[in-house]
Order: sequence, then structure tokens, then C-alpha cells
Amino acid sequence: MTIWNSFWILAALAAAVPVFYPQPFKKLDGAARSFLAVLSAGLLVVIIFSVHSNTGTPAPLASLAISTEELKAQQEAANNLLHHQALAPVILPDGTREYHLTASAFKRELYPGMAVEAWGYNHQVPGPLIRLKVGEKVKFVVRNELPQPTSLHWHGLAVPQNQDGVPGVSQKPIQPGSQFTYAFTVTPQMAGTHLYHTHVRDDLQMNMGLHGVLIVDPAEPSPADAVEGIYEMSSFKIGKTDQENAFALNGLAYPNAPALDVPLGGKVLLRLVNASAEQSHVMHLHGYTFTVNALDGNPLAHPYQANTVLLGPSQTADIAFTASNPGSWMFHCHILDHMINPSSTGVENDDAACMGGLVTFINVVPKNSVQSAYRSAGSIDSDPVCANPGR
Repeated sequence: MTIWNSFWILAALAAAVPVFYPQPFKKLDGAARSFLAVLSAGLLVVIIFSVHSNTGTPAPLASLAISTEELKAQQEAANNLLHHQALAPVILPDGTREYHLTASAFKRELYPGMAVEAWGYNHQVPGPLIRLKVGEKVKFVVRNELPQPTSLHWHGLAVPQNQDGVPGVSQKPIQPGSQFTYAFTVTPQMAGTHLYHTHVRDDLQMNMGLHGVLIVDPAEPSPADAVEGIYEMSSFKIGKTDQENAFALNGLAYPNAPALDVPLGGKVLLRLVNASAEQSHVMHLHGYTFTVNALDGNPLAHPYQANTVLLGPSQTADIAFTASNPGSWMFHCHILDHMINPSSTGVENDDAACMGGLVTFINVVPKNSVQSAYRSAGSIDSDPVCANPGR
């Protein structure tokens, strides 16, 4: 029970006293007592609604231990997304590409010392990268193993209305223990960088991890001449708070967030996706001016140069630059409290020795030194406390 619930209960009891124990309140007339009765009933309704609305709402759980193997799998999944490794489909006899996504709950480490209960697709946060091509026929079999209903929405894709994932409008919610199959043909309108996410209790379920990156390539994509990286920004709520207060890149906060190596002199394309339900992010790259080529999957008629790009919730951007300046360059959100990891109580950790949240590094190195294996952003920090806090 929250402090607010306790407050409203006490208020309701105080308002009910003159109604059910009138002796000390004889000077109050019947109308006043009736008013207090209505007030008391109203307050009780507020309490019941508040308790009901929180039913099935999992609070992130601090200090949950996860195994070394599980942590390694989560780090590899974050790195796979960074290096655009996509979910493989099942090819049906008619050529339809069928993908399977299972929504479930599991433990996840955001940063050292902070494990939470997460909800994700295929035991991942974010869910696996989905990469489609214009002209393909696709199906998505979504199974719900969560304690509450859910659905799946294809953000920015003009799918048929009955495939849009809006409960009560385009479909019935997917109940726990059941599944729903989405099917559509990929059209030219869908090309670009996009987001897929739940559309039931969006704020809760997205902050638990029910989101992922979706890329649609043209029917005849241009030859790849750039190193491609994907960073998805997301949020969690740590402690008893209604505010997003922990932030992650590909599901991991600094120092766990994955760093990206790119070859000196090479072209680089970064696809950025904001999966936070509430917060905007201003992503800034040190050492470079980049070109913003596309927003929300749509190529810009007039690309522009910048060193920061603002992304509201569910917005995407494609940015490009030539890696001509060698070294390790910080890439981070310039809303500075998005660079802090909260303590287990949900407050900013004033004792933290270093950064957290939406911080990583782009390493511009000679081509023969480029590594694709997972490397934590914290490992680049020369301060061992910052690189490995809590270990």
C-alpha cells in the first residue's frame, strides 16, 4: 500500500465519522451529514480504483541475483542488436516469412548491483531486431506468457487496420497463455528505421521492456558501404517511483552499455530509436559533426548537420559521419540526469563515482583493430571504480 492510499483511507474514515457516529456532531444538519457520506463514498471509490489499477503491476526488484551465464547472454544480445543481427524467420511453403515472439518476465541486470524484473520478447530487452524487405509477406506469431494482457503495434508502418495492435479497436488483447498472429505485406511506405512495442498499458509495459527495433530495407537496397550500428534508448522505473529514472542503451546502462568500434576513415551509419515511454533524449556525439539523413524512417529531402539530435518517445533517426578523427568518443544523452544510475531506492546516487545511464563510446581505430565482440563502455574508462562499480 502506498502513502497516498493510506492518506485517502484516513481521509475517508475522517469524513465517515459524523455519519456513523453522529453524537459529537449534533450541530450538523442532515444535509451536512449527507455531504460527508457522499464524500466518504467518493474517497473509498478512489482507493478501490487506485488499488485495482496497481493490480498486476510489478515493481522493479533491486538486488536480484542473475547468473554469470545469463548476464553474458544479455550482453551478447545487446551487442547483437548493435551489430544489426536480426531474428531469423521460418520460411513457409508459400514463401511467407514467419517470426515468433514470446512475451515473458525474467530477471535482468541493468548495471552492476541493479537487477530488475523485466518483461521482454524472446527473453530479451530490447526484443530481437526484426529486419524486413519491401515486397515480403510476413507473419508474426506473438505468444503472451505475461501475467496480464498485451498486444503488438508496428510503429510507423501502415499495416491493415486489423493488424495494428490496438486493443478494443483493431483486435482483442492477447490474454495470458494465448497467442495472436499478425500478417501483412511489406510495402514501400514501411521502409526505414522503426519501433515495435506493446499497446496495452503502454507506460507500464514499455518501461518493463516490451519494445524492439524494426528495420525495413528497400526491395533493392543499395550496396552497403558504411559500418552500421543500432542504439535503442529505453527507460525503467527503479524503486517506488512513477517517474522513469533509469536509462539504457540496447537494454544496458553504463558501464554495461555496449561500445562500438568503427574503422578509421570508414563511413558510419547509426540508427537511433527512442523506446522510452515518457522521456525525450538528446543524443550527442563528441568529436564529430554528423548528418541527420532520416527521421521516423523517412529520408529527409534536406539532410542537415548537427552534433546533437532530439528524439521524442518512439521517434527514430538515422545519422551518418565519416570516422576521420581517431580515438574513443563519448556518445550520450545530453539531458544530464539521464547519465546517472539511481540507487536501489530509486533516487539519484549522489555517492556514485562516475557516469551511468545513456553513455557509451564510439571507438575510431585502425581497420585491423576493429572488434565486433561485446565490449562494455565502462571498460574504456581508465578509472577501475567507474569501469566496474559494485564488482
